[in-house]
Amino acid sequence: MNKNLDKGLNRSSDCAPISSLYCNLKLRITGDLKNKDLEKLYNCNLCNHCHLAGVNQSARENVVKKGIIARHVAEIREKIAKFGNSYGIENEKGDDGTSNTETLLFKGCTPTYKTPEILLAAENILKAEKIDYSNLDNETCCGNILFNLGDVSAGEEAVRRNIDKFKQKGVKRIITLCPGCYNALNKYYLGNDGFNPEIILLADLISEITIKGKFSIQDPCHAREKGRVVRNILPHSKNKTNSPCCGAGAGVMAHNPVMATSKALKSFEDNKTTVTYCPFCYLNLTRVKPGKVKDLYILIDENKAINPEISPY
Repeated sequence: MNKNLDKGLNRSSDCAPISSLYCNLKLRITGDLKNKDLEKLYNCNLCNHCHLAGVNQSARENVVKKGIIARHVAEIREKIAKFGNSYGIENEKGDDGTSNTETLLFKGCTPTYKTPEILLAAENILKAEKIDYSNLDNETCCGNILFNLGDVSAGEEAVRRNIDKFKQKGVKRIITLCPGCYNALNKYYLGNDGFNPEIILLADLISEITIKGKFSIQDPCHAREKGRVVRNILPHSKNKTNSPCCGAGAGVMAHNPVMATSKALKSFEDNKTTVTYCPFCYLNLTRVKPGKVKDLYILIDENKAINPEISPY
């Protein structure tokens, strides 16, 4: 690691739970937050390891309602409105999947634009499992990042836009490989405007597979309840990494990349590869140590090709 980055990491202001309480209280008393307050408020991954994520989330929603918009919040909102994804990349139109089935593969922004290798592995698994699915030709962001940033209005607009698309396509079942999308679909979509699809994280469809090897497992903040499924797939792995959060989520990668890097470094052990089942965790961790990270779906796809007997398909 170069000396400048090392100094930056030492100076990085990691999330401090007290900042959430302070910003929430100051906002209630004064009705305003300064730029330095916003900086501290958004130095939080909402992982809830401190049990104060709800306090931080409430403060974020209130500042946005009051029109106090942090720069990265405005930028992400604009990119999603214009391009349909938080990365500001021109929407790529693809095919419509394998059939006109009622099952949809919701690809997500990060697999589509930043980690296509994960998307390819997921598609290979679905095809090998002979699961018919379709894609949205003009898929747009699920809105999870907008809600995490406190921009509820923009998040609700993303939900309405997607529900209209889902209904037009006759979607009854949604498979996603992104825990953030999985969280949003369950939290903000189910029951909204009469839309009640079955929501499935891809890991649940491959729970019978067993992969040998000792890894450290990085559980994503938005799907920790799937940890048992992943540990059945990787039964010889260490229970978890040294970090409860990869450091990138809830807008931190955009707001404070130095902090995101600092927290990512805590996820690694000297002799083990870290396995994640979240494309966003994978994106942040591979920025730090690309040779020490494996995505679960890529790992399964690779092992199926090398050792077919380990896989049921």
